[in-house]
Amino acid sequence: MTSSPPTRQIAPVFATLIGKFQYPSTEHINAELKQLILERERITPSDDFANLGGWHSPSDFLEWPGNAVATLRSWISDNLGQMTAATYQLPEVQGRPMPGRGGFMVHAWANVSRRGNYHRMHNHPSSAWSGCYYVTSSSNANSLAGVLELYDPRPFTEMIFTPGTPYGQRILVRPVPGLMVLFPSWLYHFVHPCDSDEPRISIAFNANWKSQ
Repeated sequence: MTSSPPTRQIAPVFATLIGKFQYPSTEHINAELKQLILERERITPSDDFANLGGWHSPSDFLEWPGNAVATLRSWISDNLGQMTAATYQLPEVQGRPMPGRGGFMVHAWANVSRRGNYHRMHNHPSSAWSGCYYVTSSSNANSLAGVLELYDPRPFTEMIFTPGTPYGQRILVRPVPGLMVLFPSWLYHFVHPCDSDEPRISIAFNANWKSQ
């Protein structure tokens, strides 16, 4: 007797969503942001957190004046909406209602890094999503300098070989002007040391959901 084939279901679970949004023709807005940030760097002490060297602005960047800041604020809002919509497509949350009245509270800060500066491994407690927008870049395809590295959040996944090697991998994000990256705030990450005297400028942010 020939048995019937099984009903098969193979689905991704425990997914970690990482969003990449590349904006075109950002030369004008990036020039405005660069000038604004470097002017603030000259007169404002650094609020050091995970950065080793370089400059970390206060977390009030989205309150700074200017059309470029307003544009970036709208991009962050739009992309947080995209990440939320993608979250509700995951198998783990199928059928759950979308969140009720509320919105994301976002705090952002500017980072300026030069030769030898880097960000040590860290995450962002008490937030839902974190991200960064690249104003300038000092990295190249042949170097890890200035590259953002994201770690597989599942411990010990690299301890045994699995065909395809899907677990325990690192995700490398090369800074490109106009690129915005979003990821869960609990995800450990760091930035490799810069190897250029030209400033690597980024704007990082945390977003926390607040119900109304």
